[in-house]
Amino acid sequence: LAATGLPIWLTEVDVQAPPNVQANYFEQVLREGHAHPQVKGMVTWSGYSPSGCYKMCLTDGNFRNLPAGDVVDKLLREWGGLRVQTTGLTDSDGFFEASLFHGDYDINIAHPLINSTASHSFTLTSDDSPPSPFVVHV
Repeated sequence: LAATGLPIWLTEVDVQAPPNVQANYFEQVLREGHAHPQVKGMVTWSGYSPSGCYKMCLTDGNFRNLPAGDVVDKLLREWGGLRVQTTGLTDSDGFFEASLFHGDYDINIAHPLINSTASHSFTLTSDDSPPSPFVVHV
């Protein structure tokens, strides 16, 4: 599929497996999808239902994570999707690099030596264009 150059979406991702290995298999599927350069997104088919989930639930009836839900939270933290805030220092050339998910961002920059700050808001969209630098002068 990747050879076509078309974007790939993994939809209705669900894992039917014994409970003791289901979360591990689910993690393998998500990691494979995330690692593939043509995969643009993944949608799981595991929302809670009082009558039971199709094959796999992320939470129980009280919305506490089940093992598959723990996998999603773990991978989102690992991949940066649950970060409330990203902080860091620039390198010796004044550059700071971050890997971001699509969405709205507010950036606050401070230069403590000259007591200067700058703020900017931006939206990161999926237009499949190559990454471009975002420059802020403080």
